[in-house]
Amino acid sequence: MRFEISRDTLLSAAEGEQAGGKGGTDKLKLKGIMEFALLDAELTKLKGKTISGALLHLRSSPNAEAPLARIGVSTVAAAWIEGDAGGYQPRSGISTFLQAVSGEVDWAYPGSTVLDVVFGKGNTIWKFADCSAPDDAGWQACAVSADVVAARVAGISDGFCLFDEVGHIWSLKNGTFKYKWFPNRYFFSRESRGSAPWLEVWVDGKDSLPPEPIGRVAVDTDALPAGEAVLTWKTPPDRGGGKTLGFLVEYATDGRKQPMPRYLVPMAAGTGEDVRMHIQDLPFRPGETVAFVIRPVDSAGNVGQAFEGNFAVSTGSKKVAVPPAGITSFEESAERLKLGQLTISVVDLLDKIKPVGGETVPDQRPEYLGGNHLFSSQQKRIRLQGARNEAVCFQLNLAGTAKRINVAYDFGRGSKLTTTVHKFSNVTRYHKKRPVEMLPDPLVPLRKSFSLPDSDSDSSEAGEDNQSLICEVYIPHAEIPGRKSGKLVIEADGEEVAVDVDLTVWNFTLPDKLSFIPEMNAYGRVSPYKSYDYYRLAHEHRTCLNRLPYAWDGLPKFAPRWNGKSFDWSGWDFYVGPLLDGSAFSDLPRKGEPLDMLYLPFSENWPVNLFDHYRPSYWVEEAFDSHYRDQLGRAFSDFAMHCKEKGWNETIFQFYLNNKLPNRRRFKRSSAPWVFDEPVHTQDFWALRWYGLLWQQSVQPVRGDANMWYRGDISRSQYGRDLLWGIMDVEYIGGNTAQKTRMKQDEIVLHGNTYFAEYGTANRIEDPNTQPVLWCLSAWSKGAIGVLPWQTIGTKRSWERAEQTALLYPAREGPMPSVRLKAFRRGQQDVEYLQLLCDVLKVPQHAVADWLRSQIDLKEQYYKTSRQDAGTAVYGDISPMQLWNLRYRIGKFLSAKAPPYRRSLVEWKQPAWDPASLPDIGYVKTAPQVDSLRPRCDRFRPASR
Repeated sequence: MRFEISRDTLLSAAEGEQAGGKGGTDKLKLKGIMEFALLDAELTKLKGKTISGALLHLRSSPNAEAPLARIGVSTVAAAWIEGDAGGYQPRSGISTFLQAVSGEVDWAYPGSTVLDVVFGKGNTIWKFADCSAPDDAGWQACAVSADVVAARVAGISDGFCLFDEVGHIWSLKNGTFKYKWFPNRYFFSRESRGSAPWLEVWVDGKDSLPPEPIGRVAVDTDALPAGEAVLTWKTPPDRGGGKTLGFLVEYATDGRKQPMPRYLVPMAAGTGEDVRMHIQDLPFRPGETVAFVIRPVDSAGNVGQAFEGNFAVSTGSKKVAVPPAGITSFEESAERLKLGQLTISVVDLLDKIKPVGGETVPDQRPEYLGGNHLFSSQQKRIRLQGARNEAVCFQLNLAGTAKRINVAYDFGRGSKLTTTVHKFSNVTRYHKKRPVEMLPDPLVPLRKSFSLPDSDSDSSEAGEDNQSLICEVYIPHAEIPGRKSGKLVIEADGEEVAVDVDLTVWNFTLPDKLSFIPEMNAYGRVSPYKSYDYYRLAHEHRTCLNRLPYAWDGLPKFAPRWNGKSFDWSGWDFYVGPLLDGSAFSDLPRKGEPLDMLYLPFSENWPVNLFDHYRPSYWVEEAFDSHYRDQLGRAFSDFAMHCKEKGWNETIFQFYLNNKLPNRRRFKRSSAPWVFDEPVHTQDFWALRWYGLLWQQSVQPVRGDANMWYRGDISRSQYGRDLLWGIMDVEYIGGNTAQKTRMKQDEIVLHGNTYFAEYGTANRIEDPNTQPVLWCLSAWSKGAIGVLPWQTIGTKRSWERAEQTALLYPAREGPMPSVRLKAFRRGQQDVEYLQLLCDVLKVPQHAVADWLRSQIDLKEQYYKTSRQDAGTAVYGDISPMQLWNLRYRIGKFLSAKAPPYRRSLVEWKQPAWDPASLPDIGYVKTAPQVDSLRPRCDRFRPASR
């Protein structure tokens, strides 16, 4: 049966084009993740018929940069308007990338885009297929899933969305690598006479019997926000020759019936299998009872008997109420402590004072230096608070000139409180290769007297007149709660000033096992086969150093030896084992706590050589022979079993593919045939899926005895569809947005437990050091398990030139911290306060997160220096004093509750693996045999050196 396309439009995700739609153009275009098409056809003649297959016929345009190759076709979970625009100029009343009806109707929830109602999102279904080669007239055909067509017939889809699944293309001929990101694949629209697309559908008999009724609906509101609920029921059988495909749902409040938004209504699962409907985004009152009707519908459009019932939405958690702090800042004061030619101030760890001129970042009033939330110059008093197992800091600033300056900080003889003093070193910020200013960032232990200007550096030539030091106290587990008295003594040129330090030790203890992990990502420069110094420095600061063991060639710098059948564990166990059993950290504050996370040495090119088994293809299952798959799977399994046998069950081991195909342009030995890190197109996500499936199958026998996680860095997670659902254990989201967070939360509720973290770049050295704290708080409030600055280890040059990615500074006597590393620790400790608050109040995390957002503004913006930049989150004007007030408020409340110590507040369980529950995606099952597009490549293996 032939059906003409009745409406079509082109949408664009490209910046500057998102607010328009080309419903009136004579050519449509598929362009990777940039541009995609919506089509529709009048299919009422198919009702009551069993659809067995379909072909979409498209006529490619002669000016296309590449022919149509593999096309994905999805249902659409929202109504849309074609419009008659020929360009992407903003226009109201039509469908655009941003809205179903521009200026009037969202695609789904506020802030959603069309990506929320197609290709797995918004309870949609999809499949892909390869197009036939263009005939002499340019006509091509592509198979469409019978279920996708049937959904339109059944009234549970509003047409079809078409996507270019190949996206980027490449060639490697005679040693020359060429790469094209977004080729334009043009085809004619319905406005082109004689060239309009059309749909060919095969039917095989009739089906007039509706599905059987739904038997029971369960309602769950546990831990959900107010007004939400999850309804679960089993897919009923269909006896008419087709299958139960989906559901029609209505709800009624105040006697008014209306359809449930299509994007909330699930498609059917296999007969007898559960489906889940997450009720959200609707204006229900907390605890309100809602009437509903669910009717099953089959693939021939037959509607079954209604199931009627009522559900009560969540009342929400009890209101989070934390009493006011009950403490005020010291009075600001123009009066300053003096010591000879020095002026003494004390400010927050998160304040920044420039060494030349003393300008503060964030900007503070001059009187702030004499009186603030920590310090009173009039009283000569510093006031601190902290929990057991917490490090608490303040910043001492000296302005003026002096020689032979000494600083001492302690709590008296016999005290078990451990104090340290670090002195800032300064780095120079450059702009367009010209020096702009000096900034404080690296910290070195204060072991001797110093002068101002510092005679040991070049700062005297730059006019240095300010020197800051970080004074820190660690409160051990055994410390008795209450007030502790200490002294800060500053001596200069034979004179001294003493300042009282009042420390209140709260009556609770931070856990040793981190509830939130600031992950210090690293490439090179560190190896457990050489030293644990960097790992120890990160561990001491309640963060986790995680060094990727391999580079673009995929060959690890440290790994057990593999002979093709088994590993030699001797070196690995000797050098890496202490990190995994905690003995490398036995003398640190979190004594003996193992490494939180560890990259495994696996890559696409180790331990099995990719070049021996790869056949050029855009599609991973066509690219490899069975030997590659079997050997890699065996290595995965053996590694997991060894970790189980060693009892390394605390560390999260991460299999992570980091390489990118475009690296081949700069590095000829690069081994990646796809973009694994920050995948772009479906071919990239599909390759990650293949490796993830192999990983999960291989480590399944040790699940529960060792944490063997599949991890990915996904900056374009909105294009990830449901490709990695049930496969990727933890997703590191780059440039996280409300849409990306929502998509991840929907996956967790509807499909099963999984984790996510946020990655980006640490704050620039010239920016406020409040930023790492706010990043931690913001990420935790969204449900993330951690944050990851993409590079954290500096170079020798970092001591002179300001480098945003230098959080740990290399030095001859061992690595030194930056103040930004201490800010990440502060953020981690503040999250522990919040996690303890959840426990004490017995409320879910989202309840405390809502309260947190009511106290401080956690909205972020991301800026990038280039397209390749991971992005830096920038938060609003939140002062160190505001963060102190928040921390004090929670700390005082927790101390009054005196919760008992628990080593771990959060249990990192590896998500369950159920291959039977994976989304039914991929190839159209009924399709003609068509050769897939392949790269033009005469030799993928790099030439010998």
